[in-house]
Amino acid sequence: MFTIRRSEWDDVPALLDVYQQGNASNFVADSRQTIGLLEVMDWQEASSDRHPLLVVEHQGELIAWCSLEPFYGLPAFDRALEVSLYVLPKWQGHGLGKQFLQHLDCHHADIGFTHLVAYLYATNHHSLALFTGQRFEQWGRLPSIASHNGVAEDVLLLGRIYSC
Repeated sequence: MFTIRRSEWDDVPALLDVYQQGNASNFVADSRQTIGLLEVMDWQEASSDRHPLLVVEHQGELIAWCSLEPFYGLPAFDRALEVSLYVLPKWQGHGLGKQFLQHLDCHHADIGFTHLVAYLYATNHHSLALFTGQRFEQWGRLPSIASHNGVAEDVLLLGRIYSC
């Protein structure tokens, strides 16, 4: 059984572990750039009812997390949020990303968003299938904007509109 809940301060080391393992298996960032405990503590501190950091637990183990962050810093964009998902490699393919996105679907009015935006590497076919399977559409392509170990990568902007 999987449980979705808000993250807590005690989760910070596990959040970092999930992030690092996900990056090692999914080329999320250039290997020269590292995220450490202080950055994850900042993420936890910034989380709120409006911008939650959610986790999935299985038998007391934190195995995945999802964050909702402001899409853009101007008030006109307050109803749009950026979604990020990270899942431990051994739990990928078990429907956790789908469970997160369905949870957000059920709670979008409570959280207060009308649009979700996700940025994905164009070569990340698994994440692309997950998001498009949950009714996200490609809203843009940023050619060669990212670099992973010296290789230029296109980033896709995916989005979904939620009715109020």
